[in-house]
Amino acid sequence: MSKKYPINELILKEMKRHGMRPPDLARRLGLSVSTTYYLLSRNTIQVDRLRQICRILNTNFFQILADQMNMDNDSDAFKDEEKEALKAENETLKSVIRMLGGK
Repeated sequence: MSKKYPINELILKEMKRHGMRPPDLARRLGLSVSTTYYLLSRNTIQVDRLRQICRILNTNFFQILADQMNMDNDSDAFKDEEKEALKAENETLKSVIRMLGGK
């Protein structure tokens, strides 16, 4: 399973790949440099701001986050399958115990 990154780390990683520094992003977003550093220090972001950053970096962070959520859901589904298998095994064992004269 691939590592999950908070959104600010994903943005910083993509900025590095593009050779973009926070002051460059600040200019493109129309924000002060200090506000941009603050934005990049947080692991949450407003949807509209993320959409702007997606356009600037030509990266669909929404898809990246959705893919991470799907991986979580897939592992949850696997756990549900395991639970159902264990429940079935438990019922089988109860039946065997009853057949052998147990309660």
